Amino acid sequence: MSEEMTSKERFMNALEIKEVDRVPLGYLWFGAGNAVLDRMNTTMEDVYYSAKGIAKAQILAREMYHHDNVMSPWGCLLVEAEALGAKLNIKKKSYPTIAEFPLRSASEYEKINPEDIERSERLRTIEESIILLKKELGDEVFISCASLTPLMLASQLMGGSRMCMEMIKDSDNFHQLLELLTESCIIFADKMLDAGADGVFMENGGSAADLFSPEMAREFGFRYTKELYSHIQDNGGYVISHNCASNAFHDLELALKPDALNFASGNVETLGKKYGVQCEKLHNHESIGCRQRYCFRDFQEFHDSGICLMGNINPYIFTSGEMDNIASEVRNCMNAAPDKGFILSTGCEIPLNTPPEEMQVLRETMESCF
Repeated sequence: MSEEMTSKERFMNALEIKEVDRVPLGYLWFGAGNAVLDRMNTTMEDVYYSAKGIAKAQILAREMYHHDNVMSPWGCLLVEAEALGAKLNIKKKSYPTIAEFPLRSASEYEKINPEDIERSERLRTIEESIILLKKELGDEVFISCASLTPLMLASQLMGGSRMCMEMIKDSDNFHQLLELLTESCIIFADKMLDAGADGVFMENGGSAADLFSPEMAREFGFRYTKELYSHIQDNGGYVISHNCASNAFHDLELALKPDALNFASGNVETLGKKYGVQCEKLHNHESIGCRQRYCFRDFQEFHDSGICLMGNINPYIFTSGEMDNIASEVRNCMNAAPDKGFILSTGCEIPLNTPPEEMQVLRETMESCF
């Protein structure tokens, strides 16, 4: 397969709905990362607070799996939460978890100081990792940072259940909290863009009927997320909105106007009624590639609005050893993809313990579709 573009050119052209020499392959967080760490003779715990370790792991992952972008942070989505007071459990072979939330209620919003983002040692580690990636890769590869929308960050500061209760019983203070968190997210994004990131991969999975009513999503999510996305774009960064919820509010994703939507599975019947998706005409619903999910050829509204579609290989097919299912999944996505404005990726992260052989099948199947 002859390639005429750099990975960065290919990735950016897809984001801008332009011609590409081949479909870009997108990489989320640290998919199949254990094999990378094993080759480095290290562990998640060892490299978690190491800028050099993060950068080295991303570069090695790209050499092993041949994707067109790299990403930092990749060990978690807790950078902002840790900077704002959350305590973490750092684990040797898996992602960290929150050990202690800094907030017990929305009324404690004054504890949040957005300037703590800039003073965070963890943020400086991520910032330095992006500087190292930029120094090593230059303009060859698209570099993204990973971040949270303000509502998702709120869940990391008080827990999901507490957050939902506070939204209902103390909405005024919760809005005050979201104002501060939006400012915090903007500071984080600015630091990453200044360090050399080309764009921001935003976790927006809270915008979904799995968690909220449409009215709650609009009131507590959309306004603040829109401010953040617009700020990033106004300052020269691309925004990839990641929403892997089964019942995502795609109308709100469309209204946010990201540069790309990274999405996962969903309900075929529901999406068919709303968006006219008729994937039964494209796929065999008995295959793993289209079970309880939707494809995206008919998300015409997104394409017409200049929004790239990124997805939506089912990550749950990995670690199974079923190479034929992986190949079928990739082909289904490629066959349903638009001609332009498309990045092949998983709908969410590939499991850490995925073997390299399965990643090779992903790549080889994608290449066979050209």
